[in-house]
Amino acid sequence: MGRLRALFDMQADTYDQRVGLPEQNCQAIARAVLTLANPQRHDLLLEIGAGTGTIGTWFARQPLRYVGLDVSRRMLAAFRHRLSGHSSTLLLLHADGNAPWPFMDGTVRVIFSARALHLLDLAHVVYESVRVARPDGAVVIIGRVQRQDDSVAAVMQREMQRLLHQHGVHGRAGGQYQRHLLAAYGQQGATVLAPVVVARWAVTWTPWQSIEAWRTKPGLGGLDLPASEKDTILQMLCRWATRTFGDLHREVLSEEAYVLQGVRLQPVEQIT
Repeated sequence: MGRLRALFDMQADTYDQRVGLPEQNCQAIARAVLTLANPQRHDLLLEIGAGTGTIGTWFARQPLRYVGLDVSRRMLAAFRHRLSGHSSTLLLLHADGNAPWPFMDGTVRVIFSARALHLLDLAHVVYESVRVARPDGAVVIIGRVQRQDDSVAAVMQREMQRLLHQHGVHGRAGGQYQRHLLAAYGQQGATVLAPVVVARWAVTWTPWQSIEAWRTKPGLGGLDLPASEKDTILQMLCRWATRTFGDLHREVLSEEAYVLQGVRLQPVEQIT
């Protein structure tokens, strides 16, 4: 996790420009999370992977207690700069989500995460979220961007995962991880919530944009690969994309959506 921390620190200054969502979408996501979770005043909302605060800043302005946890100090520094003193109930913690979460048992009402959980051990996430959940009920909500199956980004993602498998490693794609995580919560007796589409938008994407995004982000496929192995896979992906699309810079229009899905957790003492 140390290498991932360093890589996230390196990209903190450009993260929002590279993968950030429009401000109105981030505000809508926060509103939808609060509608799903229905927290009361002064309840505790924990965000795992708070990053630069594009979504968390809207939680922090609500009449509840907000704690954002992230492995990158520089990401959290960007979050603090974004807030500019808007909330006195804000707490940002520099911590590794794969370590025990720094909360007492039964203290958290809402757990939210976007673009982060697939980097963590699934069993650890389930154990810690159940442990910190309020005894009178808690909600875990996961947010992610969903793409059309035939979009350039989705096609490139599938081929990247295939190449990882060919090299003897199994990538942790966000969608697949989320399905397994929700199933694991269900085995613990949690109630799975129906997905909620918060926003839709059109996007023009090229194969080269996918390659550049992976080149500049930590690891590959949610894995902390050696740099040489990552470069080899990306070079193979470039050759494949050139054959498949004809031009790495060919622009293709598709639709993306931001979707929330999660679970309602049973009280700890009811879970066996």
